[in-house]
Amino acid sequence: MTYEHGADAFRYGGKVKIDFSSNVYCGADLSALKEHLMERFDVVGRYPEPQPFELEKLLARHLGVPDNSVMVTSGANEAIYLIAQLYRGWASIIPQPTFSEFEVACKAFGHLISYDSNDELELLPDDRIYWLCNPNNPTGNVLMKSLVNHIIRQHPRYLYVVDQSYADYTLSHTLEPKEMADIFNVMLIHSLSKKYCIPGLRLGYIYSSPIIINRLQDIRQPWTVNAMAIEAGKFLIENDAMMIPDLEAYLLETKRLWKELSGIEGLMVMETGTNFMLVNMDFAETIDLKNWLLDTHGILIRDASTFRGLDDHCFRVTARTPEENDLLVSAIKEFKEQHSHT
Repeated sequence: MTYEHGADAFRYGGKVKIDFSSNVYCGADLSALKEHLMERFDVVGRYPEPQPFELEKLLARHLGVPDNSVMVTSGANEAIYLIAQLYRGWASIIPQPTFSEFEVACKAFGHLISYDSNDELELLPDDRIYWLCNPNNPTGNVLMKSLVNHIIRQHPRYLYVVDQSYADYTLSHTLEPKEMADIFNVMLIHSLSKKYCIPGLRLGYIYSSPIIINRLQDIRQPWTVNAMAIEAGKFLIENDAMMIPDLEAYLLETKRLWKELSGIEGLMVMETGTNFMLVNMDFAETIDLKNWLLDTHGILIRDASTFRGLDDHCFRVTARTPEENDLLVSAIKEFKEQHSHT
C-alpha cells in the first residue's frame, strides 16, 4: 500500500523543528503519565489481556454506558478497519474531502464506494454505511450535533460511522455515547490518542450497540492493544486528565493564526471549528512550499494533495504556540516573496 497518511515527520530525521502537520495538541504536560508508566514498566515483561476488557469496563463507566457497548482499539485506525472488515462487501458512502483511511479500509474489504454523487445514491444497495468525520479532517468544519442525530434517527435502515476523533478539539457539541443508547445503527469512533495527546501509544474506542460490539470483538486479532497503552489508558481515565488546559484560549489562538494566514494574498483559508485549518495557495505548489519550509526553517506542514478532491495547491496546518504560529506566517510570506522573483 502506498503510504499517504499525514504525521510523516519520521521521514525527515532530525530536520523537523516545528511540526504543524500533526493535529495533536503540542503543549500537553505528560510528566505525570511518564512517572506512572515508569513505575509500571514491569508490565512489558508480561502479556496483556488478549482483549483489553479491564480498560473497556473502566471506560464504559466513565462514559456512563454498559460495559458491552464499548470496544477499545489500537487507535481510531483499528476501529475503522475492523468496521470495514465486519461489513465486507457493503456499499460505503464517504463524502469528500475527508480522512483518507475510510476509503483505504473500505477498498481493502471490497466495499462499493460512492463519494456522495446524487446520481449514484439511489442505485446503491440497501446494505450501506455512511462514513462521517466530525469534526472533519482536513477541513476542520463541524456538523451540528442535532443535524447528525436527526440524520441517523431518520434512516434506521442504514448504518452510520461517525468518527469523532477531534471531539476534544472543538467547542461545538458532538454526539455523546450515553445519548445514543436507544440507537442501533450507529458506531461512534473516538481517539484517546488525540484526547490525551499520546499518538505514539495508539488508543481509540468504538461505541455501538452490544450486538455490533460483540461481532467486532469476534473478528479482531488478540493483543492489538499493548500493555503500556492499557496502563496509560487506565491512568488517564481514572484521573480524568485534561491535556488541553484551556481549549477556548487555544482555539482563539487558532482563530488568530487563521486571520494572519488569510491576510496573505494568494492564500484562501477555510473556516474551521477546531485547531487545524485547510489552506489553498495560488502562487506555488504545496510540495515546493513544504520542502522550502523544511529546508529553511525546519517547519513541517501537511501536504493535503493526498486527500481525494484536493489538488497540489492545498495544505493543512495546526495551531501551535503564538510564537511558533508567527514564525510560520513569517516564513510563508518569505517564501512567497522569494517565489515571486523566480
